[in-house]
Amino acid sequence: MGRQFQIHPRVGTARVGNSPEQFYLAPETIGGLPIQCDENGNVMQDEGGTRFVDQFKDSLGRVRRQAARFRIFEERSEGLRQVTLEDEDIERIEWTVHIANKKPIWFTFSELQGDLEFGPENGYENQHCVRNNPDVQGADRKALIIDPGPRTVDHRTPRAVFSRYNIPSDYQFGSFPPVGAGGVQIDVLGELRVDGHGGLVALGGFGSVTGSAEITSFRGASGYWDDVSDGYVMARIHLADGTTVDADPGWLLVGSPKFAPELVNITTLYDTMYDTAIRGKRLDTEIYDAERETAGEFPLHGGYTPLNHFNPDYEVCYTTQVKPIMDRIAGYRWVADIPYLSDFAHPSFDLSDASEENKERRERYFSFFRVPVLPEDYHAWIDKVPNGPNQLFSGEDGLEGIPLMPLNSGDNSVTNRGPIYKFETLSPTQYFFMGQWAKGKFRVGEPEEICEAEQMDRASVGNCVGAPFSPGIETTWISRNVPIYDAPFQLKLAHFDGNNHLTQAYYAGHGLSTTADEADGQGCEPGDLTKRMAIPWQADFQECAVQTPNITNASVNQFADGTGIEAPPAFYVYWWPPQSPVHVVTGSVDPNDQVLDASVSQIAGQPIIPAGQRVPYQRGIINVQDMITSWFRLGFIVDQGAPGFEYFTEQERGFGSLAQLEVLQQAARLATLRAK
Repeated sequence: MGRQFQIHPRVGTARVGNSPEQFYLAPETIGGLPIQCDENGNVMQDEGGTRFVDQFKDSLGRVRRQAARFRIFEERSEGLRQVTLEDEDIERIEWTVHIANKKPIWFTFSELQGDLEFGPENGYENQHCVRNNPDVQGADRKALIIDPGPRTVDHRTPRAVFSRYNIPSDYQFGSFPPVGAGGVQIDVLGELRVDGHGGLVALGGFGSVTGSAEITSFRGASGYWDDVSDGYVMARIHLADGTTVDADPGWLLVGSPKFAPELVNITTLYDTMYDTAIRGKRLDTEIYDAERETAGEFPLHGGYTPLNHFNPDYEVCYTTQVKPIMDRIAGYRWVADIPYLSDFAHPSFDLSDASEENKERRERYFSFFRVPVLPEDYHAWIDKVPNGPNQLFSGEDGLEGIPLMPLNSGDNSVTNRGPIYKFETLSPTQYFFMGQWAKGKFRVGEPEEICEAEQMDRASVGNCVGAPFSPGIETTWISRNVPIYDAPFQLKLAHFDGNNHLTQAYYAGHGLSTTADEADGQGCEPGDLTKRMAIPWQADFQECAVQTPNITNASVNQFADGTGIEAPPAFYVYWWPPQSPVHVVTGSVDPNDQVLDASVSQIAGQPIIPAGQRVPYQRGIINVQDMITSWFRLGFIVDQGAPGFEYFTEQERGFGSLAQLEVLQQAARLATLRAK
């Protein structure tokens, strides 16, 4: 067998920003700060080592984009080794990337309807789901896709832009939103740069939105385009002896900004992909083996367990598999107003104590985590499992006790259609790890070392949302579908058989499909990971910060009269606070900022908003159109504390421009009153 190469991270995450030139590199640890770089994506150093980002906006208050950095690793007998242009046997590394935005041609997001994990009867057609832009039919729908075609770069030609003005001449399916469609014209979907080592630096769009239709839902509306995207990343390695080798392909995922970069979701996209790999791709059979029947060795909840096939004797690592869950719960206090979570994350006993004397306390603590109900078990068990996804409180009647964990909305706490999961659960694998910890089957100490490539894989998606998915932030529940993967964390690329040029030739001859569902197992095309998301993303970002699910009827979220009003009694839960903060601590000590903030916040009796006050994060933005035009004016939540002592505050908020927006809103309201 010849030499074999891989691209890492398997899925790289970039983020939009409206600064035309300035960008930084994605964090390379979960919960880490992004990395400062030069204009070509080369990592910047200072006396202490890698320089991390401390300013997320440019001098004009525009959000800097986040770039995804891809590198090449060769498979060796001793493990994976990074290869660069400095290696004598590497002549050049040729990168080809094809990204797209398929939102306008896909089905309007319908919560869990369409998710084939629940069986074919839950497919889009069987659920009578509606497509976006239904008035455009047949072959004309392909033109709704933002599809710039592929771009290729190497160290000799180190830059390329995904623009409407440079679509490759041999790619006949290139398309962008029509000029004059309203909003901001989208001309660029992203760009590529090559760093000094031959690595790829991939950037997304600028947060632009084209369209002008009325938006009445978090799902967005037909007639809109935004510039998030996703697609394949290929590399052809040209060796010094004249031969070439195509690396296993990677994927680029472009999402919205992460406004609290150091805070982590309880279930990250890494946790979700890891769970899928454990249970569906045989990543580690010591943890999970589908041929091993173990249901009888775990506690049953009304006769049910989600832990069949897990190894009841597996010893978990407290440091890496348990403690992060509690740390993330505790971190929510900086972006959501839930004192209970902070108390829960710091109970009155030593969480790292594996002694038999501490077992009762550990097991009681674990009992306050909801029991996951797997999609394949939904219809048989969802209403029968005590402490399941549709139960809020820990008491037997479901109306007393303490709120169960995690205290987030579930995948469908919105409508009465399709599968309903009112409240979030841990992933099955996270739940298994917590259960082993409760039993005392865990070790405390330094985690096992992992290679650089695996660390890149973890961090890239570990800073993305892995639950809940309604639809999510970067991608949605499609990431839980085993058929979309070739291997753990590696997406299956449609029409790829190992030869980059043949795959590119296929797309050049056929373009992108408007109907193929990657959950069928045929592979992912550019645009497939993001096509289910809100269109534009700002609609979901503005409307889905909190949710109030009904807590007494497992099959009801809202009244059946079509008003969309949620049925009481309900409970106040959150979606994704580390990505979309709800309540934050003000940080500016500038007198002008504090006065301007008061004019926007309009809190009775407060002529200023002082530093240290708890305030709504989205203050000054009252509807989706405001979010479309002002998302970049929001602040970033960063840790300004001392080593060992966290203190997260809101920084870089656009106080002046948001105050101007408030003046315009007041003028509009006054004009409306006068017209009456």
